[in-house]
Order: sequence, then C-alpha cells, then structure tokens
Amino acid sequence: MALGILCLCSLTAGVDLTITNVALPAIGKVLDAGTNELQWTIDAYNIVLAGMLVLGGAVADRYGRRRVFLASYALFALGSLAAAFSSAAGALIASRAVMGLGAAGAIAPALAIIASMYPPERRGRAISAFVVLGATGLAVGPIIGGLLLDHFWWGSVFLVNVPIVAVGVVAGARTIPESRAPVPAGGRPALDVLGAVLSVVGLGALLFGVIEGPGRGWTSPLVLAAVGFGAITVTAFVVRELRTGSPLFDVRILRRPLVATGAITLMVAYLVLSSFLFLNPQYLLDVRGESIVAVGLLFLPFAVVFGAWSLQSQRILQWLGARTTIALGLVVSAAAAGVLAVSGSGPLWAMIAGSVILGAGLSVLIAPPSTVVMNSLPAAKAGDGSSLNFVSRFVGGSIGVAMAGSILASAYVRNLDANAPALEPEQGGKARGSLQGALEVAGTLPAPIGSSLTTAARDAFDRGAEIAYAAIAVLALIAAAVAWFTLDRPARLDGD
Repeated sequence: MALGILCLCSLTAGVDLTITNVALPAIGKVLDAGTNELQWTIDAYNIVLAGMLVLGGAVADRYGRRRVFLASYALFALGSLAAAFSSAAGALIASRAVMGLGAAGAIAPALAIIASMYPPERRGRAISAFVVLGATGLAVGPIIGGLLLDHFWWGSVFLVNVPIVAVGVVAGARTIPESRAPVPAGGRPALDVLGAVLSVVGLGALLFGVIEGPGRGWTSPLVLAAVGFGAITVTAFVVRELRTGSPLFDVRILRRPLVATGAITLMVAYLVLSSFLFLNPQYLLDVRGESIVAVGLLFLPFAVVFGAWSLQSQRILQWLGARTTIALGLVVSAAAAGVLAVSGSGPLWAMIAGSVILGAGLSVLIAPPSTVVMNSLPAAKAGDGSSLNFVSRFVGGSIGVAMAGSILASAYVRNLDANAPALEPEQGGKARGSLQGALEVAGTLPAPIGSSLTTAARDAFDRGAEIAYAAIAVLALIAAAVAWFTLDRPARLDGD
C-alpha cells in the first residue's frame, strides 16, 4: 500500500508536466494571457520543481522522509486547487509555482523511502513501478488533458489532482514508514544553508536560461546572463559541497561509474522523451489536422508499449546486465528517432511505428538506470541518489524541449523563407514565429496565397522536425557508446 501511494504521487507529478500543454489555448482565451504568460504557466512549475529537488531531498533526510513527503503532497493539492480557480494569469503562474514546490518535496525523497522499505534484491521491482508510472504520466498527460477539455473547463486539468492527492495523503499517513538518513558519529551537523541557496538559485537560473533560449534566442542578453550565472552558481555549489563537512548533496557519488552513467542515461532518456512529446503533438494537430482527442488516442500505442515493456525492464536488467541493457535501450531509441525523422511526409502508420519503437527503447532507460544508481549507493546516501535521479530527469527534459525547439525553429524559418509567398512584414514575422502563427495568417489571406503559405509552413515544420529527430538519434548513439565503454564489464546490482 505504501508503494502504491508513492507510485500515485509519481503518476500525478508526471501527468502534470504535460497535461497543462493541451489547456494553454483555452487558458489564453479565458484569462486573456499572452504568449509569455502561457509559457510561464509551464515554466513556473518546471523550474521550481527542478530547482528545489536537492533541497527537498536533504530536508527529508534530516527531518523525516515520510513527514516531508506527506506535507509536500498536500501542498501540491492546494496549489492545484488554487490553479483550477485562478481568475488571472499571474495568479495561475503563482499557483503553478506552489505546485512545483509541492511536487519537489514529494518526489525528492520517494526513492529513498523505497530504498528503506525494500532490500536490494526486491528493490528493483519497486523502483521500476515508481519510475515507470512517473514516465507514463508524461505520456498520458496529453490524453487525459484532451479528454477533460472535451467535457469540462480548462481548470479541470488542475482540479483532477485534488481528490487523487487527498486519497494519497490520508492513506500514506497510515502506511508509509518514517525514515531518515543515518546520524553520523558526533551528531547531525547543521543544515548546509549556503549549499541550499546555491543549489536552488543555480539550478533555477540555469533551467530558466535553457527554457527561455528557444523563444528569446540563444544570444539574448537575458538568456546568456541566466545560463552564465546558473553555470557559475552550480560550479560554486559543487565546490562548496566538496569542501564542507556536511554537504547538502554529496557530489562524490558521481565518482562511481554506475552512478554517473545511470544519471547520464536518465538525462538522455528524458531528453528524447520530452523532445518526442514536444514535436509530435504539434505535427499531429497542425500538420495532420487531427483533433485534440485524436492526438491523445494516437499516443496510446506508445504508452501501451512503453508501460508493458517497462514492467519487464528489471528482468532484462538482471538477464543482460547494466552495460548491455542501457546501451541497447539507447541504440533502439536512436533507431526510433531515425524512423520519426523520415516519417513526417509519409503515412500516419509510419509515425505510429516510430513511436512504438521509441516506447520499447525508452522502457529500459527509465527504471533500470534508477535501480542501478540506488543499488550502487550505501543506505546513508539513498537521499543523494534519489535527488540525483530526479535532477537528471528534469534537467534532461528541459534540455530536450530547448534543443528540439531551437533546431525546429531555425530550420522552420530557413525553409519557410525559401518557399513561402511574399507577405507583409507583420504577417511575415508572425508566420516565421511558429507554424501556428503561419496557419493563422494563412486564414486571413485570399485562397491561393493562403493555401500556398499553409503548404510551405507545414513542409518547413516537417523539415525542421526531421533535423531535430536526426540530432536526437546522433546524441542517443553517442550516449550508447559512452555507456558501453564506461561500463566495460557486466555490472552487479549491489555495487560497482
């Protein structure tokens, strides 16, 4: 029952990362929110969630993982309730930040709680259930969002969290055991406040720059300042943690090959997954012209294959070992990205086939690396391992959207300028801004010109998506080579 509550939290946090995307058009219309405000509706949750993970794990290790989990999960529900009934864009953004804070405090200690409940030989299946439901939440978020918006108002995508979390908090208070990090000899040292500030500010600034890069441009002074400041602050955090006697996060665990390779694998896996979830809905909605409900249903083959194979991923890990399992998953994911790259102008079944292959590849890149990281660390470092797992995922997810968005935007503009009909400066600027903008402009033009612009814009999007998927395939192959040569022998599950 305790594991079920933790898995429920993982699912709701994962769903909330993607379910909001499908509600953005309705939010923009009802709340009169501009593009920047809509972007921050997404980013406020992501940045606070990723930025607070390390601190959330450290606080839970110190004051009780069960206590922090339940309080944070309840805070997530309160933020969801406020978001559902927000009357202005600013209030919605603030509510989303509260949701991110609650999600960070709930999921940061979750793997450490699981590690305290299960011995290493049983831990793999428990971790698999937890992380698979979280990743599945990312995939089914658009499906759930489409179904809710087809029957209810935009706030339903947030309100749906409240009864689910209420059940989780009540049941979790009765079933989840309390645990803390072991107290070192001489007593527990004071919380590393400076390290906490550096981790939150550094990760937050770095992710802000990465998220804003595609929209503002990578040479924008604000983006460059955020990335530079974030990189310097994260470096200062690492130096601080290496020198202090009571680190907030023990960066020395990255010296273990299994831990470092597992973290890199999770980052690449979520980069691939987030890129797919970013590119494919736009392709289906605006290039193929599918309805929002149909788009959700077209994600079902991916979700089913991913979920079914993920349930077997721990057996595959035990059978093949960490080295072969991780490398094979990355190679299959690269092949899937290659199929998706060439399927844009082909039949719809080709895109579905690519998504199914991707589901199979990613199924062994979510749970097994998490298990490898957690089982490679002693009990005293379980909190650090849990935080590392989730930081790797959310950083990878943010980089994936930024990478895919930047490559897509660059190729889209280049191809559109070469093939689109002549437009007024204001119309041309809007058309170059996005495929959605081009289709809106096309609807205001005379039929022959509008049709020509529509065709040019959709072709330009296809070319941009092809290049983005090709880049993702190359990156996955590079990561596979790194995993293969780093893990140069079959890896045991109880240490490195």
